Amino acid sequence: MNQKYFSRLSFIGLKLALLVICFLIISGSQAQKTITAFPLKTPPVIDGVFDSKCWAGADSAANFIQLEPLKGAPSTEKTIVFVGYDSLNVYVFFRCYQQSPVSGKRNTRDEISKNDDAIAVTLDTYNDGRSSFGFLLNPLGTQTDFRIDDDGKILDSNWDAEWKSAVQTTGWGWYAELAIPFRSIKFNRENSEWGVNFARVILSNSETTYWSGQLSEDFRISQGGKLSGINTPENDQKLVIFPYTTLRYDNKNADFKAGGDLKWQINSNISVNATYNPDFATVEADQQQVNLTRYEINYPEKRLFFQEGNSMFNTRIKTFYSRRVKDIDLGIKFNGKVGPYQINLISAHSLEQPGSSEPSSLFTAARVKRDFLKSSFAGITLVDKLWDGQSTHLFSADYSLNLGETWKLTGQFVGSASTLKIVNPVSSTRNQFFQHSAWFMRFARENNVYHYHIRYSDAGENFGSIVNQTGYVTDDNRRELDGEVTYKWWLKNNTFKYIFAATNNNIFWSHRGILRSWNQYDFLKLMFKNKFNLEYEYNNEFKLYEKEYFNQLHSIITGYNTDEWSSVEAMLSAGKNYDRQLRMISLDASVKATNKLSLEYSGKYVHFDPDPTNASTYLNVLTVNYYYTNNLWMKVFAQNSTANNKFYLYGLLGWRFKPPFGALYLIYSHDEYSLHATIEKKSFNNVFLKFTYPIYIKG
Repeated sequence: MNQKYFSRLSFIGLKLALLVICFLIISGSQAQKTITAFPLKTPPVIDGVFDSKCWAGADSAANFIQLEPLKGAPSTEKTIVFVGYDSLNVYVFFRCYQQSPVSGKRNTRDEISKNDDAIAVTLDTYNDGRSSFGFLLNPLGTQTDFRIDDDGKILDSNWDAEWKSAVQTTGWGWYAELAIPFRSIKFNRENSEWGVNFARVILSNSETTYWSGQLSEDFRISQGGKLSGINTPENDQKLVIFPYTTLRYDNKNADFKAGGDLKWQINSNISVNATYNPDFATVEADQQQVNLTRYEINYPEKRLFFQEGNSMFNTRIKTFYSRRVKDIDLGIKFNGKVGPYQINLISAHSLEQPGSSEPSSLFTAARVKRDFLKSSFAGITLVDKLWDGQSTHLFSADYSLNLGETWKLTGQFVGSASTLKIVNPVSSTRNQFFQHSAWFMRFARENNVYHYHIRYSDAGENFGSIVNQTGYVTDDNRRELDGEVTYKWWLKNNTFKYIFAATNNNIFWSHRGILRSWNQYDFLKLMFKNKFNLEYEYNNEFKLYEKEYFNQLHSIITGYNTDEWSSVEAMLSAGKNYDRQLRMISLDASVKATNKLSLEYSGKYVHFDPDPTNASTYLNVLTVNYYYTNNLWMKVFAQNSTANNKFYLYGLLGWRFKPPFGALYLIYSHDEYSLHATIEKKSFNNVFLKFTYPIYIKG
């Protein structure tokens, strides 16, 4: 009886296994769309006008499918795309039909958003199904270029490339035309087939559509189509030099400076970059933020030398945070892809910082990622810092395992070593190695509609003081469990456009088992068809520092047109923050006053009671942009905070005569502040004139 029972059970199990295998084969065998690249005998004039003779006989891409709001439904508007090439460029032409008025408000380059009508093309030049170069245009001709990694999880808009584009608005829609030089992108010359996808945003319908079919999320490269017949040229652009000169006037002193960057394209997929005496004068100050935590704020990198490829180091436990590297006199980078291996090596020597305890240091960071399966990877990162006979060393191993279209398993381990003397280290019976290490494991399911994950993290007692010499972590000595659930409902009625809800919760203990923190965050957003929105945020947390704190914050947010660029939003918050009563009012607004003039304002009033440290403040930030053309513009950025009597003014007149690298900038900045109301203000004035011009040297 038992033998028959187990035989029957084995037979049923075998059938179920076969059914699962068949299901996986069928679900994974959806045919990819393919478009053939058209060899152009005569290159088109990039003017946004369709040249029917030039494109006669070319293959086309059409029949776009919605990602949102009606996932899987055909696009409500017709889009036709053509792709061609010659010995210099890849050419892409979009014909966008549209019944509603074409909308474009954004003039600022390199902002990835859906608040304008827009088109985008992604080129997976390694045909690896996980990385790509992205190019986006709105109807004003505003360019955005970006790198896509980890199958759409990382979008790096700091990547810049030289390319041409033009747009034309018609009575029935608009045209968009792009010419992307082969020298601006890396690729594998052995591949005659690339991955490709085309996207379109139709703002009036809140619609995002893709050519390749139904995607699970934006920019999922593994779910894209194919571009066949591409004939890549030999790489004749071996060397590019970016020299610059600046003239600076600082209060009473004038200073002339020169330096530059160099890019050596070893082959079509590997390059070396070097910089000597780089200038960071064009970097404006970071926008001030209200910090209601005791954690350090993570600011974005704005310096050009670090930007390209910096996203490779964006692991959850960040061992290389380029803002740790102060002004440098010399730096070198090596990056590219060889087969399934993506490589990035950077070394920079920082100068001693006058007036601070920051000595001259040598930073080195190296990362290697190895692709496997359809869109998964494993990576290793090594980071060192050497200074004054001292050193820190970090080793990181991480992975991302895509288990299907929506399931994902990720994790990381970091070990550290250092000559630093830890001040007041936590006594523990744990091995010293584990006191200086950290790791996490995360399991998630996510697409453009929902997201949920659960994660366990562990950071040693003395891990933070070492890793924050070169990286960024907010805290250590924690065993943490966190989880998040989000969902977006697109509704078909006359009241709501969509409803979005989210909850995020975490809790962690010290390695001695002491409860150090728990946090509960809930969010609900109602977006109405009349373009108004109503939101509610609730945050409840416990923190153990020198004593126990119970913080709580309720926020009500309302706004108009917040899914578009021109918008206004107000927030009222009240609660308790570290034994203080907190009241906060904020207002954010963006206005396109004319086709060329835009204004952005962000204001906050923060009041603490009691307030022994004078942390209460009015914070105002105003940005004004005037675009004569997309590459000739004026910007004024001003901010003030009453907490430290700080006022900052930044003005820029910029001309990209050879975009994006060849440019002339005239910059003025004024900075004044005092650490206390009774202390005399310090004031600094700076004037910069900067000129840079790329020089291309053929091999």
